[in-house]
Amino acid sequence: MVANKPSGIIPAVSTLTNDSGDFDEESERSLVRASIDWGATGIAVSIIAGEFYKFTDGERKKSFEVVVDEANGKVPVWAGISHLGTASSIELGRHAKDAGVDGIIAQPALVGKEAPLALHEHFSSIFSKIDLPVMIQDAEDFNGIKMEPGLYAKLAHEFPHFVCVKIEGGKTLDKIRETKITIGDRLSILGGMGGRLLLEELSLGAAGSIPNPCMTDIVVESYDKFRAGDIEEARSVFSRYKPWLEFQSQHSQSASEIVKETLRLRGIARSSFTRSPHVPLDAKAKLELRQLVVEMGMFRAL
Repeated sequence: MVANKPSGIIPAVSTLTNDSGDFDEESERSLVRASIDWGATGIAVSIIAGEFYKFTDGERKKSFEVVVDEANGKVPVWAGISHLGTASSIELGRHAKDAGVDGIIAQPALVGKEAPLALHEHFSSIFSKIDLPVMIQDAEDFNGIKMEPGLYAKLAHEFPHFVCVKIEGGKTLDKIRETKITIGDRLSILGGMGGRLLLEELSLGAAGSIPNPCMTDIVVESYDKFRAGDIEEARSVFSRYKPWLEFQSQHSQSASEIVKETLRLRGIARSSFTRSPHVPLDAKAKLELRQLVVEMGMFRAL
C-alpha cells in the first residue's frame, strides 16, 4: 500500500461543546463546513488542538464519525489516535478506520519518556495493525518525548503507508531542516504551532501546515500565494494573522478557549466552553479579542 502524502492546509478542528460541556455536533459540523469553504485540503480531528486528552474514548469516536460524515469525501479526514498506551491507540485507530477516515495521526504513548527502541516498537505496532496512511505528530513541547529523524527514516523504510510527519515545538525549523536532509522527499513534512511559522516552514521544504481552525482562510490564502511564487504577497496576507497570534501568545494558558471564542465570534461555534483543566479567559481579554476580530473584518457572531 503506497498512500498519498498530505499537503496544503489541514486545520486541526476544535472539539466543540455547548455551554454545559457536552459535545456539540451541530457546531462541529459547522466548523467542518467552514474549513472546507475556506479552502482546507483536509481536516485533522482529535489531535492536540482538539484537546483530545479532555474527552472520553466514546466522545473521540463520535467526533471521528461526525467529521467524516460532514466532510462527505470532499477532503481527507485525519484522525488523531494518541492515547496513554499502544493498545489504546490501536483500538482508537481501528474505530477511526471503521468510521471511514482517510488516515490517522499518531504520537508516542503519553506516559513515560520512551527510549528509541520503545518508540520504534510503539509505532511499528500501530503501522502493522492499522492499514491506513499514518502521520506521526512530533510535538516534543507537548509530550516531552524527543524523536530523531533517524526513527522516521527507519519506519519509512519498513512501512510504505507511513506518509507524513508533523513537526512542531521550540526547535521546529531546525528539526524540519534535519528531517528533510535525512529523509528527502520520502515523507511529506507539515508544520504546526497554529501555523505561526508557516512561511519559514514552507521555505525549508514543508508541504503545508496543520494550524488552528479559526483563521484557516487567511492561512490558506498565504499558502497559495507562496506556492504561486508571490512571496511578498504571501507575507502581506500572513501579516493579517499576526495580531491574533500575538494575542494568543499573550494569553497562552487560555489558548484553546481563544480559538473557540474566535470561532464563536466568526459565527461558526455556538459556545467557547473549554473543559478543565484550563485557565479561563477573563472578561477584559474577551472584549479585546472581540475588538480584534471586528478589526479583522471577521465578526459574524450567532
